[in-house]
Amino acid sequence: MITDPSKTSPKRYLELDALRGFAAMFVMLFHYTQGKVSTKFFALGVTGVDLFFLISGFVIFMSINHVASGREFVINRVARLYPTYWACVSITFGVMVFLRMIHFNAVHDSNAGVANYLGNLTMFQYYLHIKDLDVPYWTMIIEMLFYLLILALYQLKWLKHIITIGCLFNILILVNYALVVRVVIPNYNVYFPLVNHFALFFGGIVFYKIATQSISIPAGYSMLVFCLITQITVYRFAGSDPDHISQLQYFGVLLLYFTLFVLFINEKLRFIISAPAVFLGKISFALYLIHSYIFRGVIGFAEKRFHLPFWIATLLIAIPAAILLAYLITAFIEKPLGKKLKSMLNASLNTRHPIKN
Repeated sequence: MITDPSKTSPKRYLELDALRGFAAMFVMLFHYTQGKVSTKFFALGVTGVDLFFLISGFVIFMSINHVASGREFVINRVARLYPTYWACVSITFGVMVFLRMIHFNAVHDSNAGVANYLGNLTMFQYYLHIKDLDVPYWTMIIEMLFYLLILALYQLKWLKHIITIGCLFNILILVNYALVVRVVIPNYNVYFPLVNHFALFFGGIVFYKIATQSISIPAGYSMLVFCLITQITVYRFAGSDPDHISQLQYFGVLLLYFTLFVLFINEKLRFIISAPAVFLGKISFALYLIHSYIFRGVIGFAEKRFHLPFWIATLLIAIPAAILLAYLITAFIEKPLGKKLKSMLNASLNTRHPIKN
């Protein structure tokens, strides 16, 4: 079993970086090949976000177990996510505005205005009833709701009961799903969309508990089977997955992801570690956020203006350019500005609300 001996900071696992890189590339290829190729394989890339959620459950639960306060957890999350997110939203909106200014007839044009842009900057545009500027942004509210749930459990000192809470939540999800499908109750999941993906985050938490030997092997793997069954059952509400793949395909891919995690916690996944995979993992957040609107447009432009074959435009232009831009955002915005924002928040909050010893 993998262990995390540090009591002050969470360990970074290169296997998870490699999996993040895989997930980001899988999602990117899914978006680029929609309606473009006859093969159905890349449609499975729609499940890349499911792998992200599984990884997030593991990493976030590991992180919350290494903070000294809820304030530290919030600051860490804000500093980690918002600089990159703000940069990607701003760049994408800037491209949209520029294309309108030059009267460029983009196939996937957007009429988004300043209000839409500002709403998207909050990451809570879902509750503001503001449309996402770009397709990948829909997952951010799911992540944020999970963070808030974990923070609430931490503040209430209920994290020690996370397995019981997670199991009860899964049961409620299944009951709710049955009632919604039978039209007994309305689909209230729209008010708390984390419900549709909670089993994946909980699965990541269970993997962490197994890895750190804080749950018995039989109980842990039983919980994982429960999570898998729950997520497969609510397939109809699993984001855009039902629009592109069958329930059987969804089951097969999720089973693969869970198997990869089983190998990971048993230290059998090191074979996926490589410099390119880890590099993609480290830029995966920016790559996930920036790849869609801009570079799907690049592919379309290259096909129509220069008559390039789709795969040439995709593999030799769009993907390298998206990776380069994601690297620049990570290197020159995420890392430096994230550190500055973290320092500013720490200084500001410690001045206003000093921690009492």
